[in-house]
Amino acid sequence: MANRLLKLSQHLAALEAEVGAPLFIRQPRRMVPTERAVALYNQVAPAIDRLERTTSELRGGTRETVVRIGCPPEYFRERLVPVLAHDEGRVAVTFGPTAALLDLLEDHRLDVVVATRHLPRKGLLFVHLDTERFWLVGGAGVCLAADPEDTAAVRAELERQPWISYSEDLPIIRRFWMESFGERPGFAPQLVVPDLHAIAGLVERGAGVSVLPAYLVRAPVEAGRMTRLWAPRRPVQNEIWVVYRLADRNDAVISRFVRQLTDAFAQDVDA
Repeated sequence: MANRLLKLSQHLAALEAEVGAPLFIRQPRRMVPTERAVALYNQVAPAIDRLERTTSELRGGTRETVVRIGCPPEYFRERLVPVLAHDEGRVAVTFGPTAALLDLLEDHRLDVVVATRHLPRKGLLFVHLDTERFWLVGGAGVCLAADPEDTAAVRAELERQPWISYSEDLPIIRRFWMESFGERPGFAPQLVVPDLHAIAGLVERGAGVSVLPAYLVRAPVEAGRMTRLWAPRRPVQNEIWVVYRLADRNDAVISRFVRQLTDAFAQDVDA
């Protein structure tokens, strides 16, 4: 153990001498990387990734390496599963919110992220993938008495409904409300459930109303198990992006995977 630590210290000293600047600040029980160390890591990490990918391919013969992708779970289940079901490549999936997944991408722990938001990140390339539209839905027996053309009356009636939201701050509902009525919603949700599929199940069973992606509720609406309560004049929608590191734009495996996704969605319109 002592010999390994000595060799590590010698390698680090040699690297710092080569770079011409300290790479770590030595503190009790830990070493903190300097800004120069972070910059060096960002420069060499893509090359290391490519080296690992190449050696893995050599060890496995013609076997393709794993593409590590991150995606929100509901979007993956409804939109990506049909695409990846026919993919012969090797894929490892991580679920999570967009911001956290982009952190993993920047840290080279993911190769591709399907993002529901375009968050400016240095060194990341955003390619448009999909457009998701949002529907206001209730249970099969729910309907609005207000004239659909009278937005003030529609808003007043909706404010009296029991709402089911993904979180307390009404993320999807707030977006729908702002674009439809020009103001923030002034109500609190009756139920808070951090799972869009569970919300859809609750809506279908008459527990309340919500705003959900069309791809998630179209089938139960068409089957009569849900009702699309009201449609604003201008559809409320959100853009979906496939994101990867700019340094990987020439990587054959990642490029093939991104192209597979974009080609699959090019002919698929979520109305």
